[in-house]
Amino acid sequence: MSVMVAAITIILRTTSQNEDWNVSLRQVHNAGHWITQDALMAQEVHTDTPGVFLELKWNDWNNDQSVKYYINGNTLRRSLNDATPILIAQNIVTDNTSCDWYPDEQKLIVNISSSVHSGRTASQKYEISPRPMNRGG
Repeated sequence: MSVMVAAITIILRTTSQNEDWNVSLRQVHNAGHWITQDALMAQEVHTDTPGVFLELKWNDWNNDQSVKYYINGNTLRRSLNDATPILIAQNIVTDNTSCDWYPDEQKLIVNISSSVHSGRTASQKYEISPRPMNRGG
């Protein structure tokens, strides 16, 4: 009987950890989706704006667009044209999340990590080449 209880406990613990990892993975993919979509439109990329994780700008049908991404605690938020930031992802591991712009290569590299309380971390690296005529730093 004790062997069966131990086996069931292991199965339940493993299932819980897998569910937590799936939640983390969905958070990473959601963040990657939004950043990739905006970065593909960007004509300007800024990773050095104080208090801002990433800032992207472009002109769309004669309208200037600006998207800012903020990391606040363990959440990633997105603000379009300085509107109230909306939640994009949570459980972000800030020590493993970064954003770097390489102007010579015209490449944005974003590393995103998320972890729910179980400690299992989901991570993804995104390499994005925005449309031509980029400026920024």
